[in-house]
This record gives sequence, structure tokens and C-alpha cells, in this order.
Amino acid sequence: MLLRSSIAETLLAAGAELVVCSLNADEPYFVREFSHPQITLVKMPTKSSTWENRLSIWRQYLLMNPSLGGTLNHKLESFRRAQPKRYYLTRALNLLLGNIPLLRHGYMRAENRLFPATEFDPLMKQHKPDLVVTGTPGFNLHDVHALRSAKRLGITTATVMLSWDNLTSKGYMNGIPDQLLVWSDLMADEAVRYHNYPRSKIHQVGAAQFDHYATFRENFDRNTWRMKYGIPNDAPLLMYGTINPALVPHEYQIVSEIVDWMKNGRFSRPVHLWVRLHPQVVQGVYRRNVDNYLALKCERVHIEVPPVHDSCLNWDLPKEDAEHLASLLTASDVVITPNSTLSIDAACVDTPIVNLFHDSTGFDARGMTARRFRFYTHYSKILETGGIAIVDQPEQFIPAIERYLDNPGLDREGRKAILQQQFNGLDGRAGERTAQALLELCGLCFKQQYVSKSLNSPIL
Repeated sequence: MLLRSSIAETLLAAGAELVVCSLNADEPYFVREFSHPQITLVKMPTKSSTWENRLSIWRQYLLMNPSLGGTLNHKLESFRRAQPKRYYLTRALNLLLGNIPLLRHGYMRAENRLFPATEFDPLMKQHKPDLVVTGTPGFNLHDVHALRSAKRLGITTATVMLSWDNLTSKGYMNGIPDQLLVWSDLMADEAVRYHNYPRSKIHQVGAAQFDHYATFRENFDRNTWRMKYGIPNDAPLLMYGTINPALVPHEYQIVSEIVDWMKNGRFSRPVHLWVRLHPQVVQGVYRRNVDNYLALKCERVHIEVPPVHDSCLNWDLPKEDAEHLASLLTASDVVITPNSTLSIDAACVDTPIVNLFHDSTGFDARGMTARRFRFYTHYSKILETGGIAIVDQPEQFIPAIERYLDNPGLDREGRKAILQQQFNGLDGRAGERTAQALLELCGLCFKQQYVSKSLNSPIL
């Protein structure tokens, strides 16, 4: 998202040199896309142990103050049912480490010494970056190692937060960057409250990956797009976005139930359903779910499998997919999902949103019930805006859809409130602000009229 947004474009125009360290830096599609005289691609050095991998998972639940970690507390419920002994041990340690800062800092220092991340040192010494930029403040092991190496070598670091839930759902940050670039007031407050991060080192810049939505609806030809995919202009289009199968293993049954309602004429009018599968079902262990979804395809049901690159990065979608998703959301009459960033995407193009917090009829979800998402810290905030229709029971679903089909302007003010809450407003300039902040951290003044690359260009 950093490379495929205006962040990279602005940095390159300002003359910066980008050293991109990635697991897939040697894959042909990646090399072709980022072939640029100011971009150097290097293979991500990897080094981790089984113990470090385990600790990185445990640390999510160990260090954050238990009275603040609403999302983590709900995640632990399924852990309690599956492995009660480990649950109670984890809970006991969390009561100590999460409530006593001195112990928490001691734990982090010990982890840094045990896993010093020296594999990044040769890379840092070779390229001598002015700034090391990561996408998480140490929630990803590669980010932890890069931040530790940079700190040891005296290189300034910055994290550009690329996900809205990381500060509340991934536990206490580790690696701890020198500067933190966040989306909004809300995210800045989360960094201070949940991670004790200094407010003076936080920069509010917005989220560059949403910039293209700023004027999308007003320039979009809805009729032409629908005609391309064989959807009549007068037919309501419902878009359903599935989520990570690990979070709702029974989501196929929920979608299948909606298809049955369509076929049985439960809606007051014929509707079309477009199901976009989560990128994480395309490859790996969850690939087995795809065939079940494809079997639902019929004249009024479209199943979309995202074009994930054949890569070790499960989320790596082509740049043009962002415009396709924006088109799909804008052409739709209602967007449906249990718990997803798609709710924000839909708000960006002012399409009504329905969140399903119910399970399929007769399904015993136990600890994996979709209802738990209502209480996740980041999601409870977005629901407070009133911009999303909440469905707690299967029988509430069709009435919620029908209300939006009858009145598309319903909850519009709430959808606007989502953009204000998450971005401090959507103006399409987050990428420019992010690049400006990164250049300033390199000690350069940001200029609207960029100069050509020089020997003094910063390296990020």
C-alpha cells in the first residue's frame, strides 16, 4: 500500500531513493512493476526461531493492560475453551506484565537481547538509509527486526500505520519506532492510551490507500459498469465481502443461506448478489473453501475470486484491483460484511452498509460467533457513528436490506461520520501529507515544486 499509493509517487518526485526490502523482491511481476531508477529492490533477510514465533503470538496477550485490551480479551475466550491451562497461565502473566510498566519494559528488553535481529545489519550498513519505514510498529516479526537493527545502528525509524485495528488488536507494540504516522485523532489517542506512545512523536496524516475514493462516486459511470457485468440498471445489487476464514469458519453457511432466501423469493424484488472472497482464501490452507463458494454461482449470484499474485505475500493484489473494488462498491446498492475494512471503503463512496453479527441458522458457533465483533475495540468505535445497520439475528437481514433499497440516503450522515472518525475527513491528500512527513523526518523541507534527483537525495 505504501508503494501503490501517492506516498511513493510523491517521494520519488521529490528525488528520494527508495530501498524496498520485501519477501517477494525477486518475483518477476514485482520487479516489472517497481522498475524505477530511484527504486532498489532487495530480498528481505529472514531469521527467526520457533521460540520467537511463539513469543510473538503470546506477546499479543501478555503486555497490554488487560482493562484496555477489549479485542484481545474477546479473542482469549476461544483460547480458553481450546487450551484452558495455557489460557490461565497467559492471563496470570498479563495481570503482572500488563499492569506493571517496569515489568513490561523488562520483558521487552529481554526479548530484544534474546533476538537482536542482526540479519538486517549488513543491509543497513550497505544502503545507509536516512530513514527506515515500516508498516507496523513491531507487530510483524520482519518489522520488529528492522526496527531493532536500525535502532542499534542509530538510524531514525518511522511507522506508517497501514491498518485501522493494529493498535488495539495486536497487543503491545515492540520495536517501537522513533516516529508514528497515524490516520486520525482516534488512532493517535489509541497509540497514547494502549501503548503509552509519546503524543509529541505522533503525526496525523490520513490513510493514503483511501485517497482515490475522494472524488470517485461523482466521476463514476454506474450504468456502463453494470452493463459490462450484465446487471440491469434497475436491479438492486448487493455486494457481500467475506472475511478471513479463521475468524468466521462458518461464513460459507451464512452466504449460502442468503442465496437460498433469494431463490425462494424472500426479498420483495429480484436482487443480484456479488460475493467477493477474502484474499486469504485464494492460496494456502483456506483455498479449499473456494469451490464451495463457486458452486453458489448462478444467473443472479456472482462469485469473485480476487486476483492475488502468485506470491508469498497473501494480500498482494494488483494496483488496478483498488479501482475495481471502488467501482464494485459504488455500483452496489448495499455492502454486506461481518467485520471488515470494507465498511470504511463503502462509506468512502456513500454506499449503505450492513454488518452481520449473526451466525447461520442452527449453527453452534460457540466462541467463534460473529457477534463478538461488535465488542472488538476498533469495531465498536465505527458502530458508534450510526453509519452501519447492525443485524443480530437472521430474520433482521432482509428488512435491513429493504430499508436501504427504499431509501439509499438512510444513515448518510453516519457514513460521513465514519470518514471523519477514521481519517479526520477524506480529502484525497493523505499520501502527500505522509510523504511530506517522511521527507521532514529526513531533515528536508517539503516543496510543492520538486527538484530533480541530486546527490543529496534522502534514502528511505
